[in-house]
Amino acid sequence: MRKILIYLSILLTGIGWGCSDWLDVKPSDRISEDNAFSSIAGFKNALNGIYVELNKDNLYGRRLTVDFVEILAKRYHVHSENEWAYDLMNYEYGGSTVKGYLEGIWGTAYKLIANTNLLIKNCDQNREVLPDDYYGICKGEALALRAMLHFDLFRLFGPVYSVDSMALSIPYYKEFSLEIAPQLSGVDFMDNVVDDLLEASDLLEVDPILTDGVQGSFDDYFLQDRNLRLNYYAVQGLLARAYLYKEDKANALLYAKKVIEAHENLFPWVNPMDINASHPSPDRIFSSEVMFALHNTQRSSVYTTLFNAKQLKLNTLLAPTNWGVSEPFAGCNYFDQNYYRSDYRYISNFNSSVELNGTQYMLFHKYETSNDSLYNQMIPLVKISEMYLIAAETETDQAKAGDYINTFRNNRGLPNVSSIWFEYGYLPDFVDAEYPKEFCGEGQLFFYYKRRNKTTIWDGDGYQKRISTSNYVLPIPDAELQYQ
Repeated sequence: MRKILIYLSILLTGIGWGCSDWLDVKPSDRISEDNAFSSIAGFKNALNGIYVELNKDNLYGRRLTVDFVEILAKRYHVHSENEWAYDLMNYEYGGSTVKGYLEGIWGTAYKLIANTNLLIKNCDQNREVLPDDYYGICKGEALALRAMLHFDLFRLFGPVYSVDSMALSIPYYKEFSLEIAPQLSGVDFMDNVVDDLLEASDLLEVDPILTDGVQGSFDDYFLQDRNLRLNYYAVQGLLARAYLYKEDKANALLYAKKVIEAHENLFPWVNPMDINASHPSPDRIFSSEVMFALHNTQRSSVYTTLFNAKQLKLNTLLAPTNWGVSEPFAGCNYFDQNYYRSDYRYISNFNSSVELNGTQYMLFHKYETSNDSLYNQMIPLVKISEMYLIAAETETDQAKAGDYINTFRNNRGLPNVSSIWFEYGYLPDFVDAEYPKEFCGEGQLFFYYKRRNKTTIWDGDGYQKRISTSNYVLPIPDAELQYQ
């Protein structure tokens, strides 16, 4: 991590994102913190800059949403001509391109973590600059960003928690410093993630989403569109996700329910009329359900460079075969074989196919854009649907758990499951069946498999493939090992 922090000043120069009023670039390329954080505007620009950087290809613009982690989950049929992706799909991490992507993910994430620490430090050192509500928003969101970035690094490079939670893992940086932080056990690392999120939750009790809804406060643009920020409810969602990952089901349920209890007014289920392919601008990401999304103005390029079969050949196209879609949508849940074509996610995401080299491929349309509306520029990271799946998995009352999964299913165009199946112990199967369908192109499937230490997973050709525990632990970049 030393080299990452050494080059931090270079990144910070970019994070101003054209806002030169908060940077004092000296000949040494170092910034003046006194000037950068001497006004509310400086804090706003610094925080906004971090959100913008999350859209980088090395993070949630591609690697942690649509390509790298989805290839790890065997989401697509990957042709052997697409060499780096083919290697990655087979869990071969030694190739130069894969190693380069791992270095990019690691380095970019830790750079942004360092910037969250700089912002957090200055929230307290320059407390007099920030009124109480802006202090809560700026520090709360920065803490949540720090936790989210660390958590996703851990889900990639850390051990399989359910197998060896005490194994030494990666560092957790809580200070802006050139000092190298020690490796932590999985337990200690996840405790840090939760602690940051709990503190963020307390600070974000001033969030305008609690009083003005998702649209936020019209008094300040910075406080609007709260689902494009790590708002109060998105933090509850991350707490539910983190607690479940660390196998604390009681707290996972507690925080999932906090969001579920508020979602009808804030994050309502998608209207089926808005997702149909015949709609002039179908809402393929189910934007009303999104608790936190990135605002990515270049999202259309994700579709054109990865998923558009009109422009791409098999050496670059990412697409499952027909069986690669129909088997997870129907075959992984044998109770639903007659219903999958009415599934909203099938209708909106996989509504066309193409034949290439004699094989039929289903084209993935989630990130296709038809206009410049906001939901055509969003990449979802936390959704209300996940909270229902977490609640169904963690609720000990079988009837209530069944209600959660049936509510979820009803809002995906699927019928109720009879309670008799739950009595026979099949409820976990119904939860398990939804993850391959629900999070297409969102980067959560591989992490679900890792959390469950699944030994077989669906591939992009519709077959069940073996996966070992060692495949789930990605190698720390070589350049960082000397500092461990």
